[in-house]
Amino acid sequence: MSSVIITGCTSGVGLAFHDLVTRSSSPVFQYIFIGRGLGRLNQQVEQTYYELDLSKSGHIDWTSVYGKKPPKKITFISNAGTIDPIGRITVNNADILRKAVNINLISPIEMISSLILWAENHSVSIRVINISSGAANNPIAGWGSYCMSKAGIKMFFDVISKENDFVEVEHFDPGVIDTAMQEKIRSSGKDMMPDVDNFKKIQQEGQLKKPEDVAAQLMLMCECDL
Repeated sequence: MSSVIITGCTSGVGLAFHDLVTRSSSPVFQYIFIGRGLGRLNQQVEQTYYELDLSKSGHIDWTSVYGKKPPKKITFISNAGTIDPIGRITVNNADILRKAVNINLISPIEMISSLILWAENHSVSIRVINISSGAANNPIAGWGSYCMSKAGIKMFFDVISKENDFVEVEHFDPGVIDTAMQEKIRSSGKDMMPDVDNFKKIQQEGQLKKPEDVAAQLMLMCECDL
């Protein structure tokens, strides 16, 4: 059986993906859900839940996760992320910046690097689906932390695909989704984020995508390997 790993599964798209899996009568993958506060989820005994605070660490013992029967293929969905801190980077938000960079960049690097080493030793192929953003390619005033870290993790994933012939990387930009992150963006003042009115307009015009629809897209992407 193949395996699907997803990070950030207690809110937004990650939560919608988890709920989609739990509604399935016969899941076709072994799912590994990674996140913080997993007790909030309606957990299934046949799936694996790994409590991890990415603001502090990305260390995972993959042998303890998979045991003695590794899957033939792993799809790793890099989904966890934070928009904080919105606004200019100053000495006053440096601690928030460090946590954000850990969540968006450092911990995913640590996680996928250890997974690649483990997978190489067990002849497991890896497919990375990176939940990307326009912020990875376009500078947005007030999003210094988010733009930098999304661009950085995108490039790192591209590098590991060059270094390892058993690793495939796909960047998936789902667009603007109706999540708590978007609520935080819209509540920002223009002094913190000059383009905030553009995001308010997207919401007012009903252009936000539903997390459930994006989760369904992700599931189809996973199932194309079957």
